Amino acid sequence: MVKGLYTAYTGMVNEQNRMDVLTNNLANFNTTGFKKEGSVASAFSDKLALRIKDEADAKLRDRLGIVNLGVKTSGTYIDFSQGGLKNTDLPTDLAIQGKGFFNIEYTDHAGNTTVMYTRDGNFAITQNGELTTQDGDFVLDRNGGHVIIDPNQEFAVTVDGSIFQNGQLVDSIGFTDFEQAGPDLEGNSVVDHYYGSLEHYGENLYRRTDNAVEVEPQLTVVQGYLEQSNVSTVDEMVQMIATQRQYEANQKVITTIDETLDIAVQQLGRLQ
Repeated sequence: MVKGLYTAYTGMVNEQNRMDVLTNNLANFNTTGFKKEGSVASAFSDKLALRIKDEADAKLRDRLGIVNLGVKTSGTYIDFSQGGLKNTDLPTDLAIQGKGFFNIEYTDHAGNTTVMYTRDGNFAITQNGELTTQDGDFVLDRNGGHVIIDPNQEFAVTVDGSIFQNGQLVDSIGFTDFEQAGPDLEGNSVVDHYYGSLEHYGENLYRRTDNAVEVEPQLTVVQGYLEQSNVSTVDEMVQMIATQRQYEANQKVITTIDETLDIAVQQLGRLQ
């Protein structure tokens, strides 16, 4: 195989994956509490730098080995930076400032129930007084039960998620935060608070992985506000333009190599 073709091909695949991530971010610009994603690629230069480091540290196990030209998407990550707050003046709209998630009792189409997590505080109250998401999933309190409010009375939510009606505490909203602990390249223990232990599930929900470690949330609740997405349309569009140009550059490389091979076959290989 011509190495240049493979290198350009892997570049095109990587840019296509990156474009898919950027497109999804833009599509969710107006989604309440949405957190944008990014993609990570591994290149030869990264492997080379790791190899240089490896000569001085025997703990590293990643060996350079055979030179592998090209690039590969290593995976995606979620940017959990704070989104801006939008005033709605609706008492059922709640926004989180800080680190943490609302606990949601999610039921799938098969009837299986599990706990999911969201930053989307656009809630509603049923006739029975249960606080739910717009999709009808129940918001959980600190004891793991459904949040119950008298639908016929006004209510106030304090900064810690406590719900009061007529000056009396009636319930408290449940929150969860996560971190993922593990060794770094040096073998030292580190704590990742960027939620590498959570993944997108869909419907603006997150689910925990096996590596999730629960920690005490550090947050405040703001009633009458919604957290907007942390997607910047300008930044995403700039990245999309750059990604498209890089994709086209790889296309030109493949075209050039194809023309070179055509010359080799049609002209250089011809018997005179």
